[in-house]
Amino acid sequence: MTNKEKYKEAFSVLQTSRDISLEVENMANMKRKHKMNLAIAAFAACIIIGGSATAYAADIGGIQQIFSTWIKGQKITVSVKDNADENGYTFSCNNEGTEVVWGGGGVAIDENGNEEKLSAKDIMDEYSDTPQVDRDNAGRVWLYLKDKSKDITELFDEKGVCRVAILDGEITHYVKITRENDGSYPYESTTNTPEEGKELYTQIN
Repeated sequence: MTNKEKYKEAFSVLQTSRDISLEVENMANMKRKHKMNLAIAAFAACIIIGGSATAYAADIGGIQQIFSTWIKGQKITVSVKDNADENGYTFSCNNEGTEVVWGGGGVAIDENGNEEKLSAKDIMDEYSDTPQVDRDNAGRVWLYLKDKSKDITELFDEKGVCRVAILDGEITHYVKITRENDGSYPYESTTNTPEEGKELYTQIN
């Protein structure tokens, strides 16, 4: 069974590590609707809020791996410590001169109920392959996918809904974003043809 197949079977049962700052956890749970598991959502939230998060320098010691992943259209280097006695990892990166440390992880459960710890690379690869939505300090709304950064602010309709399709190689991601009254932008993404019809989605390159 490939890692991708494990993800497809286990999206609804993945669990995040508790080793995560309260602010990051709140951000990860801020009405975001997305196919990513919570571990990856927590990973995304920490980097998206960057310097505004509860960032702290820490000697996490025992660094075993260093990976690169796409964050807001840029390649970011992330150091990883495997918390061997748990299902999670400690991630660390430098964000505009501030060291940010956070926790995340999860398990995949197969058809027989057996649990297998997800690798840090699995988590970051899946995050990197999935569109992300964020609002900048000027109030502009951006869609990110790997090295692509697209301003989609003007694509919201009168009901506060934006539907866009973005191509990654031969794969089309259909992303639906909703502007909520509290200023949040929950969104959902799929690579399948949307039930409401792909003709409603604006193609962006």
